[in-house]
Amino acid sequence: MGEVAGADGASVASAAVAGAAKPSQRWSREDRLTFFDHFAISGDVAKAAAAAGKTARSAYALRRRSTSFGEQWRLALDDAYERMEAALVRQVLGDTDTKLDVSAALLLLGRRPPAVIDVATTPRKVADRNSPRAKAERELLQRLQAMSKRPRTKVAE
Repeated sequence: MGEVAGADGASVASAAVAGAAKPSQRWSREDRLTFFDHFAISGDVAKAAAAAGKTARSAYALRRRSTSFGEQWRLALDDAYERMEAALVRQVLGDTDTKLDVSAALLLLGRRPPAVIDVATTPRKVADRNSPRAKAERELLQRLQAMSKRPRTKVAE
């Protein structure tokens, strides 16, 4: 079937595709805030980008181009890791109905990259792998792993 050309010479079929709702590549301040709020909660770039009306591809491209966007990305990802860590602790202690794959969560948390943050502006986050915080996090992961291997017992109410 042939394509019909419009007045400007473009085909009607390509005009229809071009007119389809396509996420804007420009990121407003609101878009960024929405993206980072969703990213910190879910840890999912595609879902966070969609919530902001953007694509994951444009989010990754902006991260490559913008140092400040990259820094915000890292902070949001740190928040996502902390949420997963807290959920894992609650699950191991039996304080939640959430069912995480403990092995996968421990693997991800063990491979968590050290925070690359300016300590002068964010003193509570330390990038040094030998810092007391980093050591405590490693020890917590080891204890969680050991606790997850123990048989769980129900406490009588």
